[in-house]
Amino acid sequence: MSPPPVQRRLYMVWLVFAVLLAGIIVHEVTGIFEPAPAPHTGRLPMFEFREPELGRVEVMHQGQRTVLMRDAADAWFHHGASHDHRHEHGSSHDDHRHTDTDAAHGANLTISSIDIAERINALARMLADRRVKPEQSLDHYGLTNPQTIIMFYGRKRNNASKPLAILHVGDLLPDQYTYYARQPGNTVLSLIPRYYIALLLALAFGEDRAPTPLPVHKGKG
Repeated sequence: MSPPPVQRRLYMVWLVFAVLLAGIIVHEVTGIFEPAPAPHTGRLPMFEFREPELGRVEVMHQGQRTVLMRDAADAWFHHGASHDHRHEHGSSHDDHRHTDTDAAHGANLTISSIDIAERINALARMLADRRVKPEQSLDHYGLTNPQTIIMFYGRKRNNASKPLAILHVGDLLPDQYTYYARQPGNTVLSLIPRYYIALLLALAFGEDRAPTPLPVHKGKG
């Protein structure tokens, strides 16, 4: 003898209720119904500031030093170790250029303020491919006496004397696409793309004294 229709419906209601309750418990415990997070790219921002917040960037490379800074009109210019400030004014502030002569290698660098701003903007937005804990001494990574040091200064007076950040750039990894880098005080190393540093050094010292943005693989034979 089958149960009456009312009783069958009651069984079905309790069954549905039990399934819903089980689903709630599983969700609370495992989070199985949560949407999947966006895939982690592994690329991490190096700095918290952006180009508009900067007033000066000092670059030291293989014993030479140069400075990229803003002038009274707020335009970026290249301030070398020795320089003549021959201003080439175009029709607008955006065409403002400075020609600096660096006595260290006799190169004339005529660089527009837009070029400098774009390069510094890219540098401030630098993304590390990943961060790793050093397994050997810093000297193994070229970071005890780094060949390249970059110091970023704010444009506000209270940030003008103390760097917002300092970046030490060490050796290239064996693949030649990535540098070991470190910010003083950090216990981890950042692996940063070669082209960020190559483009900055070309701007600061001339292409003849900078590495190529990508490695040059010589053919055999």
